[in-house]
Amino acid sequence: MSTDPQNLFGKHCKSVDNTMNMAVEFEEEGKSLGEYLAVLNRRKKQLIIPVVVTFVVIALIALLWPPTYRSTATILIEEQEIPKDLVRSTITSYANQQIQVITQRTMTLKNIMSLVEKYELYDKAELQRRTKTEIAKEVQENVRLDLVSAEVVDPRSGRPTEATIAFTLSYDHKNPSKAQKVTNELVTLYLNENLKSRTEKSENTSSFLKSEATSLSQTLK
Repeated sequence: MSTDPQNLFGKHCKSVDNTMNMAVEFEEEGKSLGEYLAVLNRRKKQLIIPVVVTFVVIALIALLWPPTYRSTATILIEEQEIPKDLVRSTITSYANQQIQVITQRTMTLKNIMSLVEKYELYDKAELQRRTKTEIAKEVQENVRLDLVSAEVVDPRSGRPTEATIAFTLSYDHKNPSKAQKVTNELVTLYLNENLKSRTEKSENTSSFLKSEATSLSQTLK
């Protein structure tokens, strides 16, 4: 076996070269705290200016943005007066489903535009510029309905269950007086629609009970 002196020398140089590179990298990575502070000091304008501009923009938005007022009403849900044992389950319905049905019947284009015109929620220029559908959609977005649930005891099973006991109606507007008036009007619409729905169900229940009474009378005869 023979050894080439030039190859050994080349390997030795490469090893030294790698060691030097590692030393240089170690020196570059090991910056002191003073050096970092010096870098921050040199670039403080680049850091402070965006922060100041952002703060000023947020402050201007908070000051110049028109305030929005929210009026909220809470509507309690009462149990039906007719005993559940006398009425089939097909006649009764869950409270949340009934609320959704009443909402669909109440928040119609006709009712919304009636509120817009009655309480002058938009000026004449905007009413001419925009379509009724766009305005009605925006009014619907400003109306909020939230269900209020609580844990109650089911009288039939005696077990605790979660039920909807109330719901809240809210309306947002830049004018607090108009926000309150529209909320009151919405409550009236909901109550009237609920009364109408209860009347229809009462008539259906009455017809059902009469038919059952007639059938029982015929059976007895």
